[in-house]
Amino acid sequence: METDAGATPARSISFIVTAMNEEGNLRPTVESVSAALAHRGWGYEIIIVNDGSRDRTGEIADAFAARDAHVRVHHQPRNLGLDRAYLKGIELATKEHIGWVAGNNIIPQPALDAILDRLGQADMILSYPDIDPRRKRRRWVSRSFVILLNTLFGVRLRYYTGPCIYRADVAKRLRPIAHGSMMVPELVLRLIKAGQSYIEVDIHPKRRTAGKTKTFRPSNIVYVGMSVLRLFIDIQVLGLFRRGPAAGHRVQPSDRRA
Repeated sequence: METDAGATPARSISFIVTAMNEEGNLRPTVESVSAALAHRGWGYEIIIVNDGSRDRTGEIADAFAARDAHVRVHHQPRNLGLDRAYLKGIELATKEHIGWVAGNNIIPQPALDAILDRLGQADMILSYPDIDPRRKRRRWVSRSFVILLNTLFGVRLRYYTGPCIYRADVAKRLRPIAHGSMMVPELVLRLIKAGQSYIEVDIHPKRRTAGKTKTFRPSNIVYVGMSVLRLFIDIQVLGLFRRGPAAGHRVQPSDRRA
C-alpha cells in the first residue's frame, strides 16, 4: 500500500482478550480495548477467548460480537488454561500485529493508548506498572520472579506479564512449552531470543473491581520453579544449538500516559 511522503503507514492488529469467569470484568476490558483502537484508522479485530467459563463471561462475549463486527469470540470447550487460550488467540489472529491483555479490567484505556502509541518503534512493545496496586507480598513475589528470569535468561526486563504487542508472523512460528500463566513470560522470552527488538512502556494499572486473580500464587512455587527450569534448559541450553547471532534490542523511556 502506497502512502504519501511523511504519512504513517497503515497498520493492523489483532488484540486478544483472554477470560475465564470474568463476567464482572470482561465488558469494561473490551470497551477499553475497543476505545483505544477505534480512533486510529487501523485494521483491527478483538478476539475474545472464553476459557470454559462457568459464569456469564461467554454470554457477554457473544453480545459484543453480535453488535460489533470487529469482535470475534472463541469458546474453549472447557477450562484448558491460560496457555491454551492465549495460543488459540494467536492461532486465530489475522492481522499484522498481535496484542494481548487479560480480561480482568485492571488495564484502563489510557494504559492501552500508551502501548499502542509506540507501535512501530520496535518489534515488540512491552509494559510494566509504574505503580503496583497489589499487596506487598504479591509485589515481592513478582519482583523476585523478574529478577530470577532476568538472571537466568540474560535480559533486563522490568516486567514479564503486562499487556504487550508483537509481530504476528514471528509469534505464530513459536512453539511454547509452558502451561498456565507461565506461557506469558515464555512468549516474551522466546520473542527476544528470536532477535525481536523491544521497548518498555510504563503504565498505571488499577485494582480488580470484581473476581479474584487466577495467576500463579506463592503456593504454586514448586510448579513455577519447575517451569522456569524447563524453559532454561529449552531456551538457554538446547537453544545454543539452534540459535543464530542474537540481534540487539533497545529499551527506551516510556510515555507517562496512564
